[in-house]
Amino acid sequence: MRSRSGEKEWLEVKESRIWALAHENTILPALRLSYFHLTSTLKQCFSFCAIFPKDWIIMKEELIHLWLANGFISSRENLEVEDVGSMIWNELCQKSFFQDIKIDEYSGDISFKMHDLVHDLAQSIMGQECVILEDENMANLSKSTHHISFHNALHLSADKSALKKIESLRTMFDLNHNGYLDTDYFPGNCSLRVLCISLHQVSSLGSLIHLRYLQLYGLEIENIPDSIYNLHKLEILKLINLSKLRYLPKRLAGLQNLRHLVIEDCDALSQLFPYVGKLTCLRTLSVYIVSLERGQSLTELCDLNLGGKLNIKELNDVGSLSHAQEANLMAKKELREVCMSWSDNGIDEITETPTFSSEQVLERLQPHTNLKSLKIHYYNGLCFPSWIQTLTSLVSLELKGCNNCVRVSRLGKLPSLKKLELWDMNNVKFVDDNDEGDDESHDSMDMKIFPSLEELILYGLPGLERLLKVERREMFLCLSILKIYFCSQLRLPCLPYVKEFSVFECNNELLSSISSFYGLTSLYLSRGIGITSFPEGMFRNLTCLRSLTVTRFPNLKELPNEPFNHALNWLKISSCDELESLPEKIWEGLQSLRTLSIHHCTKLRCLPEGIRHLTSLEVLNIRFCPTLEERCKKETGKDWNKIAHIPNLNIR
Repeated sequence: MRSRSGEKEWLEVKESRIWALAHENTILPALRLSYFHLTSTLKQCFSFCAIFPKDWIIMKEELIHLWLANGFISSRENLEVEDVGSMIWNELCQKSFFQDIKIDEYSGDISFKMHDLVHDLAQSIMGQECVILEDENMANLSKSTHHISFHNALHLSADKSALKKIESLRTMFDLNHNGYLDTDYFPGNCSLRVLCISLHQVSSLGSLIHLRYLQLYGLEIENIPDSIYNLHKLEILKLINLSKLRYLPKRLAGLQNLRHLVIEDCDALSQLFPYVGKLTCLRTLSVYIVSLERGQSLTELCDLNLGGKLNIKELNDVGSLSHAQEANLMAKKELREVCMSWSDNGIDEITETPTFSSEQVLERLQPHTNLKSLKIHYYNGLCFPSWIQTLTSLVSLELKGCNNCVRVSRLGKLPSLKKLELWDMNNVKFVDDNDEGDDESHDSMDMKIFPSLEELILYGLPGLERLLKVERREMFLCLSILKIYFCSQLRLPCLPYVKEFSVFECNNELLSSISSFYGLTSLYLSRGIGITSFPEGMFRNLTCLRSLTVTRFPNLKELPNEPFNHALNWLKISSCDELESLPEKIWEGLQSLRTLSIHHCTKLRCLPEGIRHLTSLEVLNIRFCPTLEERCKKETGKDWNKIAHIPNLNIR
C-alpha cells in the first residue's frame, strides 16, 4: 500500500469484499489484498514461489531462471530478460513478499525466504497447480498439476500413466539435488519446460523439445547424448557433479537460444565444444577450457556479454598473445568472479612456450574493475601483472600453486579486499613486498595497508618470512581471521584485532607472537613437532579467549604453569604423547569453562585437583587415554570424585 496515496484507492481497499471471507483468518485476507493489486506478471511470478517449501532458502538467480524458463518474463526495450526478472524480484521484495535477504559479499549472490503466511498465500493461489512431493510416489498427482518439486524424495517412481494423465506438466524440479527418477519415458506431447533431476537414462532428453531449463547432476555418464541438439528452445543448461563427464556434444553451439551454461564439479571434463562465440545470447559461461583445436581459442570469448562466474582453464594452451588480448575480459563489466588457471602438472620449473611467457598472457587478460573475486592457479610467472592494483572493487583474491613467483606486490593497497589466500608458493618472502617508504618517514609509516582485509589464509609458503616487507603502524586494522599452514619461517607482528587464529606446523617464533594478539577469542594450535614447552606468558594477555585447541604436539612435556583466561569456555588437548600432567594453576578461575576434551594423551597420569571447582563444566570428553580412563571409572576410579559433578561424561 505504500505506493498508493489517493483517498479513492484507500477506500477501495477498505471496502474490498476480500475482508468478508469467512474461512480465512484476519491476516491472509490482508495478504491476498496485497496480491490482488499486483500486475498479472507479478502475480504469476509470486505464486510460482509455492514450488519451494516453507522456510526454504531461495536463490534469486535460480528463481529468475525458473521464471524465464516458464515464460513468465520477457525482455523489454533495451533490458535483458534477466534484468526484467531482477526488477520484478525487487518489486516483490519492496512489497514485503520476500524477507531475510542476504547478499554474499564475495560473489554477490542473493538469497531470501518467504514468511510462512506469505507462503500459505502462494499455495492457496496455486492449489493443485503446484505440488511439493515429499514422498516417492507420483501416482496421485492431479491432471491440473503444472509444477512439481521434490523435497527429500530419493528414489522417485513414475509409471507412464502417472505422467500421461497430467495435461500440461511444465516443471519437474528436485530441490535437494539428490533425487533419482527411474524412468526414461516422457509422453510424446510433453510440454515440460524445466527439468532438474537425475534420470535413469538421458537418451529420452531429445523428445523434450519444449525444454527451456535442463539441469543434470550426479550421473555416471561420460558424455551428453547428441539428441540434446533437438532442444532448440533450451535457454539454461546446468551440468552439476557429473564426475565422469569428459566431453560435450561438438554441435552444442547450435543451441542459439542458450543464455546460461553452468558447469560445476565436472572435473574429468577435458574439452568444451567449438565455436562458443556463436552463442550470442550467452550471458553465463562458468567454465571455458582453452584448446589449440579449431574454434576453442580465447578469441571465442571476444563478443560474449558474460556475467557472473567464469573459470578459464588450460591457459598453457593459448595459441598466441593476440588470442589472450581478444578474449576482451576488460569489456565484460558484469563478471563478478574470474578464475584463471594453467595446467597443474606437478612441475615447478618454468616451462614456457618458445615465443611468449605466461606473464605476457596474464598481462593481456586484465578484467574489468567491477570484479569482486579473482583466482589465479598454477601460474608460472615470476611476478603478477600491475593491473591487479587497479581492481578497486576486488573483495576476494586467491593465488595458488604459483611456485615460480618471487614477488607479490602492492596487494596491501587494494581498498576493498576482505579475503586473501596464498597457497603453495615456495619462493614468496612477503605477503606484500612493497618497499615504498622503507626510509621510515612519518607519512609512509602511517600509510594504511590492507585497510579492509578481514581474513588471511597462508598455506604451504616455506620461504615466507614476514607479512609485510616494511611494517607500518596502521596495518591489518580489520583482520579478524588468520590461518597459517606450513609456513615454517614466518614471524608475525603484533596483530591485536585478530579474533580467530589457527596455526598448523607451529614454531617458537609463531608461538611467542601469540601473546600480543589481545583480541583473540579462538586459538587453534596444531603440529608442533619439535616443541617441548610453550613460551612463558604465552596465554597471559589473551583476556578474550573463549576457545583453545592444542593438538598434535608429540614432544610437548608440559603446559605453562599459569592461570588460563577466565573467559575460556572450550578447551581441547589431544595427541600430546609426552604430556604427563596438567598444572594446577591452569584451572584457577576457569569458572566459564563448559567443555573439556582430552584425547590421545597416553602418558597423562591423572586429572588435576582444580577440576573439582569448575562449577560451569558441563561436558568432559576423555578418549584414548588409558590411565585416565581407568582413574575416571564411575564410583571406583581414583579421580571419580573430581568429576562426579559434571553432567555429561564421555569416557572411553
